[in-house]
Amino acid sequence: MSVDNVAGVPAVDVSFSDDVRVDCYVRTSLPGALVETVSDVVRRLERICEHGPLTECRISQWPREHHTTVADDEHSPARDELVTEFERWADRRGYTLEPAFRREETPPPPLSIGSDEPEERIRVPILALALYENDHEMEHGTLRGVIPCTKRSATGEQRTYSVDEWLSAVETRDESGFDRTPNVVK
Repeated sequence: MSVDNVAGVPAVDVSFSDDVRVDCYVRTSLPGALVETVSDVVRRLERICEHGPLTECRISQWPREHHTTVADDEHSPARDELVTEFERWADRRGYTLEPAFRREETPPPPLSIGSDEPEERIRVPILALALYENDHEMEHGTLRGVIPCTKRSATGEQRTYSVDEWLSAVETRDESGFDRTPNVVK
């Protein structure tokens, strides 16, 4: 059984190979009450990777909004580039990333020199998952899903799919046929 049939969450209902990776992005500073909740999600992801359809699980903090000169950041996309990739995925499939992700205009600082133009900032959720089908010809793989996301209907109704929902759907799958050696990267 493939991930798309297991999850039952339309946001990731696409054909997957058996080589699926999830990148879990977490905000850097969390209120104390959320630290344990995020830790629980990470443990669940690691268990799914050990016993389920995921071949790899990467847990990382959201990247900086814009590229910096730090060598480690040069090879990974900046937050705005990553969110733009996620938005393209959502648009192609009739989803939106709102309300979890949001682009906001912020006024320039009162003592800014030069521009009076507002800046656009990207607000990201505390926790998000990006599912990739590993493609050994591409460096990062093919994006196959982003959670959380919201499905828009023609009638104006919306349905938001959460990280917890996706994890619960995967955890309740038929576990037969999934025997892999985990590769969890932190």
